Amino acid sequence: MAYEYGPLSRPLEETLAALQEGLMREYRLEYLPAPRRSARRSRRLRRIRGWCRATGRLAEQAAHVAQRTLPRIEQETGHTFRGPDGLARVLMAPSTKRLFSDILTGFPEDALPIRANDLAMLGNFADDAHALALIGDVTLRLKVLPGEGVGAAGLAALCDRWGLHESRIGPGPRRSPDGGNLEREKETLARAVLGLIYVEGGVGALRAVVSLLAHGRDG
Repeated sequence: MAYEYGPLSRPLEETLAALQEGLMREYRLEYLPAPRRSARRSRRLRRIRGWCRATGRLAEQAAHVAQRTLPRIEQETGHTFRGPDGLARVLMAPSTKRLFSDILTGFPEDALPIRANDLAMLGNFADDAHALALIGDVTLRLKVLPGEGVGAAGLAALCDRWGLHESRIGPGPRRSPDGGNLEREKETLARAVLGLIYVEGGVGALRAVVSLLAHGRDG
């Protein structure tokens, strides 16, 4: 099984920096002093300013993932990721889909801050966690731990151990769901990282993580 996803035209860090710079440029181009602005122009400027701030937050969070979260996982699993972007995609919160969609539709194509294809791809990142979680789940059950399964508690514990939920990348303040929804989110993130490890390193790389899951097996 393989999971194919198209790359951005440049690394995520550079893409977000270019997006923020482009939004700032468009803000300056559309800026008018308050006495000369229409109510519509004021709303427009507020939207662009909000998009710029949100993009800056995403860039900071993506840098945290690359500098802190990814090395922690690599150290514990022995798997060296191809780069930070795969893990960042797993950790993209659903709210990013709306942000990038709004930016994409907020400008004529020839005035977009970055390429339309890159904005569309960024908007799809929020779906990657569920796709990779399915791959991780199926691969664990069929190829790594056939007949044994992995307990939900073990996956949630792995998520906590790696700080995945705290490392989610989103444009606004983090709002953790309560109870069962939070546990399901943690399980999905852990399975998605395992799926990413399998996609990049194969079954052997995933088997090396089994010891971290031992206490979560059903048995």
